[in-house]
Amino acid sequence: MKTILTAVIAAMLVMPARADEKAAPAPAKSGWSDFFKNLKSTLAQSAVGGERKKGRGAQGVAAVRGAGQGKKNIADPNEPGLMGDARSAKVKKEMGYDLELESAVDQVAAGKPEDGLKALEKFKAAHPKHRTADVDKAIEGAKAMIAEKGSAPADEAVKP
Repeated sequence: MKTILTAVIAAMLVMPARADEKAAPAPAKSGWSDFFKNLKSTLAQSAVGGERKKGRGAQGVAAVRGAGQGKKNIADPNEPGLMGDARSAKVKKEMGYDLELESAVDQVAAGKPEDGLKALEKFKAAHPKHRTADVDKAIEGAKAMIAEKGSAPADEAVKP
């Protein structure tokens, strides 16, 4: 009974006293700036992000009875070997692409949508299969920001 009463009192405190006391809506701001900020944080990756195993938990190793294993199964650190595999080379290449894309996004976010649009279109021409959806949306956003920027001075010129 006490919990129900507490819940009712809490609900009454949260709700406004009158219907006309509703909170004012937040002023609308450009969604493109949020998009570019989120895209930039998506492009920023951890240095070991690609090296982590995905979808696998801890694995156990069973003990083996019988003849001693000795050092015959341990790799020799002085033996020459490959300095990486195909997956790490692919991850390194994609990180380079992401850095290039991030610099273009930085230009748009810094208030230079014209330069950023040129860089994005250059990136799309050079790497047509890398993050196509993000690049297309970023180009669309840069064009929209240029249009907003172009229409704002025209509106101010009419007012005086």
